[in-house]
Amino acid sequence: MLYPREELTEAAGYPAMVRFEAGRPELPVVVFVTGGGVLGRIAYGPPSERAADFLCHWLHEEGFASLVLSYPIDNVRVFNATFPQFSITDWAEQSAEIIARYVDRNDLPANVIVLGWSMAGRIAEPLHAALRRKGKGIELFVAMAGASALPNTLPGLDHLKPAPSGLAAIEGAYADWLLHCLADQNAAAGHSVLDADRFTDEMTGDFPVGLAASAMRYRDGAFVRNPASDALEIGTAQYGAFPPLALMTHASVIDARHALTDRSTWGVYITQQLCETLIFSRPDKLAALPSAKWAKLDEHVRDAAQRLSATLPGNHMFFLGEKGARSTVQTLKLLRQTATNVADEISRLMA
Repeated sequence: MLYPREELTEAAGYPAMVRFEAGRPELPVVVFVTGGGVLGRIAYGPPSERAADFLCHWLHEEGFASLVLSYPIDNVRVFNATFPQFSITDWAEQSAEIIARYVDRNDLPANVIVLGWSMAGRIAEPLHAALRRKGKGIELFVAMAGASALPNTLPGLDHLKPAPSGLAAIEGAYADWLLHCLADQNAAAGHSVLDADRFTDEMTGDFPVGLAASAMRYRDGAFVRNPASDALEIGTAQYGAFPPLALMTHASVIDARHALTDRSTWGVYITQQLCETLIFSRPDKLAALPSAKWAKLDEHVRDAAQRLSATLPGNHMFFLGEKGARSTVQTLKLLRQTATNVADEISRLMA
């Protein structure tokens, strides 16, 4: 039941589904890490649909290799077992092992670009740490309407219930909302980018609750809250351990929480990461800054989160449909250059 280029593999002791497409070897591979209960297929679509309606087509058009990762969910078309105790740490270790494997196999740059969609925003710090242990890293982590490491920002996920498998059931939680997002993207495209039944059958399934932005864990057939453990796993307070960050979000009322809060929640991490890695780590230089340079530095840091955030048309699935997919890749190119510019400007002031 695999699509073309898909491969089932094992990493960090768990199965995963992977799809790789080569690009120009001098460019970093763009890794798409999917969200809660949705396979990475949403980034490239079924073989019978228009390739131009999906993200990976436009990454390839711009010369980027793409690597799409799907952790194990309850979708019998792909996985034949479920893993209710699969954790953020497992997810990060698995993703890092696969990324390192494909980077080495294809002689690609060691630092990759990561697109963390939805729940995958939570993987930024642990994935960066896992990659660094393997001699790799993240050039830029782009949260795509992504959950941040701040606690209690998605309270609706507190209502997740265990399915008989021990996984978090998406039916009765947010499956209908996903279909609402899909219908809205189809309408905006003027045609069916992705059929709702096919999306449900071939791309969704219940998922391990430990990955959700709810601080819940699976224990003896039930879900229990463990916010302290969750904060440690996702590096909530480890600002300097995050990779360089950027944000893509939207302004759709269908996904009001992300639309209204993404810029502020991710702004915390964008600003803190820049300060911890480029400024506060050099206290001697900071103390010796002339007043004119300090004023410039203050201006650059105040503006950084805004410059590194983009609002795209569409909803939580803004990258679906030709217009959305293409503009997502163009925005990625712009954010990548902006991230370089911001870091260079701050580094010059601190020199």
